[in-house]
Amino acid sequence: MKWLVLLSLFGCAQVTSLNLKKHQFGLLPTKIIWFQVAGLEEEQIAMLRFQQTGEKRTSFEDNTCVGQTWNYNLYKLRNSAESTFLSQMTGKKNIKNNCEDAEMRPIWNYIYSNGYNTGILESGASREQSLVNFNQCGEKGLVFLSSLYYWIRNEPVAGAATFHYSENMEIKPNQLVYDRTCGANDCGSTLLEDFKAVYEKFKKVSQKHLIIVRDFSYLKALEKKDFKKARIILSDLERSYGEALKYADNSDYLILLTTGDSRFVDMPDQGKEWFQFEKESKGVTMKRTKLTNMVLASGARAENFCGMYDDAQVFERILSGPKQQGLELKIINPFK
Repeated sequence: MKWLVLLSLFGCAQVTSLNLKKHQFGLLPTKIIWFQVAGLEEEQIAMLRFQQTGEKRTSFEDNTCVGQTWNYNLYKLRNSAESTFLSQMTGKKNIKNNCEDAEMRPIWNYIYSNGYNTGILESGASREQSLVNFNQCGEKGLVFLSSLYYWIRNEPVAGAATFHYSENMEIKPNQLVYDRTCGANDCGSTLLEDFKAVYEKFKKVSQKHLIIVRDFSYLKALEKKDFKKARIILSDLERSYGEALKYADNSDYLILLTTGDSRFVDMPDQGKEWFQFEKESKGVTMKRTKLTNMVLASGARAENFCGMYDDAQVFERILSGPKQQGLELKIINPFK
């Protein structure tokens, strides 16, 4: 009888940790902070970790779950970052990079009826990379972008509303607001400063919300082989992601980072080569887009993001969990 009691006790044990971290499984995220970073892949974190004597652990390494997604859809084996991010946000594989994409339902369209508001903070996106490009698609483009709160870290267009991170800002849906410190090449503010200021205001709009931070400036620096600038941008992203991770201890937060158009950079073999790596980029090889992208996750439903899966499945992994009231989808058709 004693043995039966012991077996019974062990059989009822519940796993409350993941990746050696305290973790509750199956929780509904009511607040989601999602970073989409173009160009980033795991080994590039070495630019921050080994830039000085010794090792510096980064916030990118402080996650509950790490996954990888396949960077292909129905038409291409290697996708652009904007195609990948759109696939992740819509759960669809047939991204065409034209106005037909505006007919898809993005994640904010699904969750709005459940009381979630969505904000976009976009940094360094070209016209083709920006979601604002859907404005040229007529009525269906306006529907695609409807109800969004939208901030842009690019040079302001004439007559556009602007904001500054140090000033009190009034936020409204369906309005494009530009960081007025930004010029043709750079911004006077950091992403961290803008993220903290924008999120502090946005989270007061509603208890349930999603904010997506989209960065394309890092990929631009990589493409120019300006590794010093790339490291500065990556450091800014790392601090911003670390700021978001502070919320992960709250049970209703999901902190997510996904990448697109990930590039392989051949890093130096020896410490003495790092100075030349940034200064001159001599002998550094950067290969074309990888076949996989990186996913980092912490907080509510982080367990859904371990493993390997398609880019289009990021969408359903946010919305899928144990039967709860609110944020579940039964069936997602990737071809519609």
